[in-house]
Amino acid sequence: MLVEFSYCTSMNENLPCRNVLGCWKERIDIISFLREKFTDQELKKVFSSPPKSKIERIIELIEKKE
Repeated sequence: MLVEFSYCTSMNENLPCRNVLGCWKERIDIISFLREKFTDQELKKVFSSPPKSKIERIIELIEKKE
């Protein structure tokens, strides 16, 4: 499955996915891109919090469907 770069950089409430660095580092200079597009505060919000567990993500998906 091919995922669009635009999705990876906006899927988290218009912020990037926390995995964007690992997924795109071989294709583009992702760090420069993120620094140009997002503020330090936005990047800190994405990358400084612990990742959500699978259960938390599943619950969020269920709540969105309701």
